[in-house]
Parts: sequence; structure tokens; C-alpha cells
Amino acid sequence: MGEGNVNTVSAVKVLAAVVMASLTSTGAFATNVNLRSGRYAFTVMYEVQGERQNESRTMMRCIRQSDLSDPEHVFTDRVAADARQAEACSVRNLKSGDARISYDADCSNRTVHVEGELSQAGFSVVRTVRPKTSASVSLRFTVRGKWLGRCGALETDQ
Repeated sequence: MGEGNVNTVSAVKVLAAVVMASLTSTGAFATNVNLRSGRYAFTVMYEVQGERQNESRTMMRCIRQSDLSDPEHVFTDRVAADARQAEACSVRNLKSGDARISYDADCSNRTVHVEGELSQAGFSVVRTVRPKTSASVSLRFTVRGKWLGRCGALETDQ
């Protein structure tokens, strides 16, 4: 093999490694959240600047199989809205295994760090949210979901 061919092969290998590394870091290889699809009872509790607020929200929501490919569709504090219609955030540093999950999300107006526990019965995560316009403000949401069963006839698990 000539010197030109060796350099070309080396350049192709380096380029392939760079492409693989960039795909991995941007989350192009989606990892599903290790939960069951179905109907969940969500409870969200709030803290602002480290002080717990005296209100919480509870509501039901169907988590579809397709939602499990994006953790921001599952572990959102915006339970009243369809999570799939909410603003798209870029998820990075996703780690899911051993009944734990953690990731970071970069959204247009905020950054989010999520850590929590998963089980067959549901989940409990803490979302730390920092608005981009005011980095000194911190919001903390505890989001708990209890699996109730399959989604109803009008809402499919798929």
C-alpha cells in the first residue's frame, strides 16, 4: 500500500471516529427511559430559592411508548400540557440504569438538571431549573409519577 493510501485510510478512520463521537454527544443514539407506558398520577412540588411552596399539583397523564425516547416528555413539571407539544429541549449526558436516571436539558430560556429513581411502580425525580435570563434564580421541582395501569380507550399506550 502506498503512502498516499495509508494517509487516506488514516484520515477516513479519524473522520469516522469524530462523526461517531459527535453523534453520541448530541444524543443521536436515543436511549429509552426504563419505565412502562401507561397512565400515571403525577404530583409536582415546588421550591423557589430553596423555600418550599405550600402548593403542589396532581393530575393524570398518559405516557406513551413514543414518549419514553425523550426524558423531557416524561419527567416534565408541565403536567397540564401535552409534553410533546412543549418546547423542544436538547437532552445531553443521559444516564439511565440501575433504577436511576440523570440528564441535563438545554432549552431556549432555561437549563435543567434532572436526577431521580425509577421503578416498575413509577418514578421520583428532582428537576433543578435555572432561567437563562436570571442565573441567580433557582427553581426546584420534585416530580413523582405513580403507574396506575394502561391508558384508557381514547388514549393509547403507543
